[in-house]
Amino acid sequence: MRILLSRTRVGVQQPSYSYRVHVPFSEISPERQSLLSMHSDFGLGVGRLARLGDVIAPMAYLAAPPGLDKHRDGRALDLLAGRVGALLLRAAFPEMLETTIPFRLQVALTPPNAQLFADIFDLAGRQDWLAGQLDVLTAEMLAFALEHDR
Repeated sequence: MRILLSRTRVGVQQPSYSYRVHVPFSEISPERQSLLSMHSDFGLGVGRLARLGDVIAPMAYLAAPPGLDKHRDGRALDLLAGRVGALLLRAAFPEMLETTIPFRLQVALTPPNAQLFADIFDLAGRQDWLAGQLDVLTAEMLAFALEHDR
């Protein structure tokens, strides 16, 4: 599975950055695509992208109607996606040392904006497996490889 990792400067005075992980629509099944309520190019100009949480979510979660149960499950899913995403971002951007993806991160240096593609195992619908491995999970366990490292 191909993923896109991005670093975008959002602060002017104190350098702060937005770090994100997205999955190109071409990497996910048409069935999953049809259930995603939120997709965009997220200002990155590379075509339609899905959020990591929507990719790792079980199909039953995506197909479920709105409600309190889905909201509660969504919170756990977002936390998991934030932890997995941070693990992948740390492998690509050494200055990103957080254990979950922050909304905005102040960085001492001023690195340039960047968009990097990487390959990993197919994570579609793998929420349960990822949650069970989270304490020992590494980028290497996910077969993470930046495209320029191939």
